[in-house]
Amino acid sequence: MLKYILRRFLYMLLTLWLIVTVTFVLMKNLPGDPFGEMTLKMTPQQKQILYEQYGLDKPVWEQYLIYMKNLLQGDLGVSYQYPSTTVVEKIAQAFPASLELGIWAIAIAVIVGLTLGTIAALNHNKPADYLAMITAIAGVSIPSFVLGPLLSYYVGLKLGWFPPGLWNGWESRVLPAVALSFGTIAILARLMRTTMLDVLGQDYIKTAKAKGLSRTAIITKHTFRNAMLPIVTILGPTFVNIITGTLVVEQIFSVPGLGKHFVQSVQTSDYTMITGLTIFYATILIVALFITDILYGFIDPRIRLARGKS
Repeated sequence: MLKYILRRFLYMLLTLWLIVTVTFVLMKNLPGDPFGEMTLKMTPQQKQILYEQYGLDKPVWEQYLIYMKNLLQGDLGVSYQYPSTTVVEKIAQAFPASLELGIWAIAIAVIVGLTLGTIAALNHNKPADYLAMITAIAGVSIPSFVLGPLLSYYVGLKLGWFPPGLWNGWESRVLPAVALSFGTIAILARLMRTTMLDVLGQDYIKTAKAKGLSRTAIITKHTFRNAMLPIVTILGPTFVNIITGTLVVEQIFSVPGLGKHFVQSVQTSDYTMITGLTIFYATILIVALFITDILYGFIDPRIRLARGKS
């Protein structure tokens, strides 16, 4: 198992290096001026000084080596559009809101999704099953940018149950988290239903029933744990997708997250900000996949044994 973890860790580092390299090269080949309209009124001498200040007068290979050296020290560079602010400072300011929103959303999705899937599986082809699957289909069909305004208007403004916007107090987290989690609820519910039905049809479940184990014991000790394996596999990437996909929801509910900075950096060709945020998001995704893969091995002893032998 230790060898497997070390190997996966090396793969993770290699993947991060490839992402950093590809992102850097792509940014250097984008058309336009990285400083936008700032340089329109500058003389050639002023432009040269500005480029020297940011190290853009050097060959690309030298810029790459400098960037990698700074990156290893935790320095993602200075924003071209906001010279007094570093990319790390922008992330530190805005990411906590995106992370908190993502935690709220994944918590709601896991609780509601697994509950619906379990109810549907235990009541197969019954009204509760149909109702749960209708909810799941609705979750897949209604995107967050449609559900968000509906929740903000009807639940927030009309009913007044929760604040329709802003980011102040736990009440303001509920509506954006629900809008963000609705699609994930549907995915988890359908997956949980499918895996539970598959587990309930296994021979060892029939053996447990023949031994006289209660329905509760069979579900909690055998069915639920084995049915959770595919869920655990996708939780890491799903959580990261929620965090990185909060842009529209953040705009609808005025959440001061990181999404708006990413869009602004693309619109203004802020290469340093684009590269830094891409690397930041990629790191979160890859680390989440790494942790998920390791946890998967600990949850299922068969996988842990097989990987230890490899």
